[in-house]
Order: sequence, then C-alpha cells, then structure tokens
Amino acid sequence: MRSLATRERLTAALAAVSLAAGLFALIFFALTDDITSEKPEDSQPLRPAPAGSATAQRDGASEAERRAANAIAAILDDDRSLPSTYVAPHPGADGLVCSELSCWGNNDDRRHVGDNVDVPICTPEQIAQKRISNPLCYPSNPPTSGPHSPTAGAFRVHDSPLRKENAVHSMEHGAVVVWYNTSDQATIDKLKGWVEDELGRGRLVVMTKYTGMEAETIALTAWTRLDKFPASTLTEKRVKNFIEEHNKRFNPEGF
Repeated sequence: MRSLATRERLTAALAAVSLAAGLFALIFFALTDDITSEKPEDSQPLRPAPAGSATAQRDGASEAERRAANAIAAILDDDRSLPSTYVAPHPGADGLVCSELSCWGNNDDRRHVGDNVDVPICTPEQIAQKRISNPLCYPSNPPTSGPHSPTAGAFRVHDSPLRKENAVHSMEHGAVVVWYNTSDQATIDKLKGWVEDELGRGRLVVMTKYTGMEAETIALTAWTRLDKFPASTLTEKRVKNFIEEHNKRFNPEGF
C-alpha cells in the first residue's frame, strides 16, 4: 500500500512538473514572438531621399557635381514641414524641368532673358492650362523660379523697387527675397530691421518694394518656395524662420 501511494504521489508530481514546463514554454515563445515582431525604431519607413542626394554624398563627386545634386534635390523637395508653400520649378521655354545631372549644365530652366525683358505673371487661364512656357510667364506672384535677368539684385535692403526678374536671379544665388506692398512705415521699418539683422549674420537676403502683388501684402520667397500673407499678420518669427530654413538651400553656384 505504501509503495502504491508513493508511486501515485510521484506520478502526480511529474505531471505537475510537465504542466509547469509546458506553461513556461508557451509564455517564453509568446514573449520572444512579440519582441521579434516589433520593428526597431530605425527600421520604420523613411521618407525617400530627394533625387540627387546619393550623388551629393558620393566620394568621387566633384564640387560642381555636389552643388548640382543638392540643387536638384532642393527643387524637387516638396516637404510640407518647411515654412512655406512649394511651387514647382519653372520648366523654362522648352516646357521640360531638368531634374538630372545629365541636363543640368545645359537647360533653359534658369536661362537669362535680357536686362530689360519683362516676364509677366501668368494668368489663371495659363496656369490652369499649364501654358507657362510659350509665351513665358511666372506661375506664382511674386515669382519663385524660372528664366530671369542676367543681373542679380544685390543682397541688401533696396530703397528703390527691384525688378522681379533681377530678384529671381538673386534667388538663384541662394537668396531669400522679402517683398512688401504696404504703405505702413512701421511695418516697413520692422522688416528692414529684421532683414539687416539677418544680413549681419551673413544671410543672403534681398528686400524690395513690389507693387505687382495685392496691397498690404508681404511675401517671402526662395527658389521654389513662397510664403505670402497680409501685412497685418507679420511677425519677426515668421520672417526669420523662413530665412533660416531657406538661406542658400538652393545654391547651385556656391554663393
């Protein structure tokens, strides 16, 4: 009787051990499955690198190739987190945007049109029909890219209005252009002070009066970027954030 009872106790103990081992295995595999199924932070989907960035980082690339690759990446980057609205690059007279190194040195997207040639702002009909190349016109007001004057506007506050074609050339040189159409001298003085601060920090900035846009309006532009708003909503932060983000962001000539 005693040996039978002992065997029964031993059998029960073994069953308990087996059950515990089984539960442990289930828990272990469940935990390891959860761990391995989680994606590490650096494996999350990434925003595709802008076109040209690989060339810009290639060890054998020349300085000119790097500048061109970075410029191509900038004109194609429609990142909405930047403080501005993206305006697609002007395709020039041939209607084709150059977005490859193979055509970068020989395209008309940024061609000079002559010092006294006026490039008009496109009409709504031209924009709707995508007819901005023949005849040539700027699809945004003020313009943000495209063929322009061979003379760039100087990086400074301009006392006399700068022609928009000269301002576009300044943007090709990496500048931010601050345009204003307001009669409020206090607003103009604030803008002038902020722009002079940024110029003192080595930023490439042009400030000019521009009556070609709506009255009591301020606009900030860089190549393919525009922020336009009522003068009554002007703030120092808005202006300086734009300059900080877009100063020399597009800079194909290395200014």
